[in-house]
Amino acid sequence: MKRHKAAKHGIDVIWFSCDQGGCDYKAKVAGSIKQHKADVHDIDVRWHHCDQDGCNYKAKQASALKVHKQLVHDINVRWRRCDQDGCDYKTKRADDLKKHKADVHDIDVRWH
Repeated sequence: MKRHKAAKHGIDVIWFSCDQGGCDYKAKVAGSIKQHKADVHDIDVRWHHCDQDGCNYKAKQASALKVHKQLVHDINVRWRRCDQDGCDYKTKRADDLKKHKADVHDIDVRWH
């Protein structure tokens, strides 16, 4: 209950601050500081390197490397296909399929 009050309502919060000069970041969870320091200040980063020949890509998170391999090297790609009759469009990215459907088939078009 104490954790809930702190996280959701800001009651009795213990703040953890980044110790890097000039950085004002603070968090309610100590682990968030470690992640922040890796993401923003490159401290204690565990780099994930692409293992494909000739590729120098590296990422701070394994999930980013996975996406890189799918998009750049076609490894473990989940193809998204247009479900409209007669359309053979396919893409690796869900947002590209959504844009295709809006642009080509007028499906889920948002007018601003």
